[in-house]
Parts: sequence; C-alpha cells; structure tokens
Amino acid sequence: MLFLLLPIIFVMIGLYCVTLALWELRVGADRKKYITYMFTGLVLILIVPKLLVGEI
Repeated sequence: MLFLLLPIIFVMIGLYCVTLALWELRVGADRKKYITYMFTGLVLILIVPKLLVGEI
C-alpha cells in the first residue's frame, strides 16, 4: 500500500517546491533559493516517481 502512495507523495512535495520557487521568483529576494526549489521540485515530480515505479 505504501509503495503505491510514495509516488503520489513525492509529486505533492515536488509541486510544493515548485510553488515555493515561483514565490521566490515573484519576491525576487534570492535567486539561488529559486533555482534550488525549482530543481528539487522538478526532480521530485519527473524523476523520482519513475524510479520508484520502474517505468523509465
């Protein structure tokens, strides 16, 4: 059961990171934070669930 929920959890955390990145870009205070949040979010959305399920 947990194995089926892990990809969904990682996608939700990734979407949260992308949202934080867009907020950082809007505020314009720290571009390094923007890059870190965006990279982390995209990895969690695009790569990690495929590695867990094995559909690459």
